[in-house]
Amino acid sequence: SDVNSDIYVDKTGLIKHMNKSLGKAQRCIAVSHARRFGKSQAAGMLEAYYSLGCDSKELFAPFEIAREPDFLVHLNKYHVIHLDVSSFEGTYRDDIVFGIKKILHDDMKKSVPDIMALEYPIATILNDIYEKTKCQFVIIIDEWDCVVRNYPDKPEVVHGYLQFLHDLFKSKEAK
Repeated sequence: SDVNSDIYVDKTGLIKHMNKSLGKAQRCIAVSHARRFGKSQAAGMLEAYYSLGCDSKELFAPFEIAREPDFLVHLNKYHVIHLDVSSFEGTYRDDIVFGIKKILHDDMKKSVPDIMALEYPIATILNDIYEKTKCQFVIIIDEWDCVVRNYPDKPEVVHGYLQFLHDLFKSKEAK
């Protein structure tokens, strides 16, 4: 694993900074850096820390985050949506938003079978799940900018994707 590599650097301090944003009005955070700087690895770390589907106490125990007073407060307490937007390009090239929504809906339906239909805005579906489970979401989007970067000649694809992000994070339902 990456942790056993000779060049591993403990980046769990990022979790401490992320925890400070949970439940606050300014809770959308963009982590950007040059390519090949470990953003995807950091996204995986955040998923392992926050996800209800993980039991990662022992995984994080030897690292910096485990020494923080609120280490256990947020550990494995949230529904986590982790998207790598670039992975939708091959199958859903001209309708990436549909692909994202379909995969999200299919995955969410496995956990909460009686959720709203795919035709509803994704923020409304997430709100429906929150109302049923009372469990908040942490949304991690890796390669979020690939649509803007890779589709300069298809403004309708870019616009649809940016509208999707707006609806997901800034709409009334998203709040």
